[in-house]
Amino acid sequence: MKLSTAVGAVLAGVAGVAVLLSFDPATTWWFPSCPLYALTGWQCPLCGSLRALHALVHGAPLVALAFNPLTTVGIPVGLVTLGHDVMWRRHTPQLHRLVALGLSPVGLTVALVFTVLRNVR
Repeated sequence: MKLSTAVGAVLAGVAGVAVLLSFDPATTWWFPSCPLYALTGWQCPLCGSLRALHALVHGAPLVALAFNPLTTVGIPVGLVTLGHDVMWRRHTPQLHRLVALGLSPVGLTVALVFTVLRNVR
């Protein structure tokens, strides 16, 4: 990853955190809603992620877990993985490793099982 791309990613992350600190996705109309939920009534694996991230940046991890446990656990794991790449591998983080893990058979199975379990209550 080029340095300019990494700086852009960091700036986009900081901007995203600033937006989530300032606005509550549960009450702000311009945050997107889930089309799958609107069509089927089923929550997808990402449903509640914006509200969970909002709770995390406000220091409420238990509230974040209630909104979306997969996101609440996945974000810190992803950040630790990126930190590991930067600190111990001595090169820029390889985001394709995280994407490949999420789209691997294991990652897709976790997402599918999570989706079924959260909708069968």
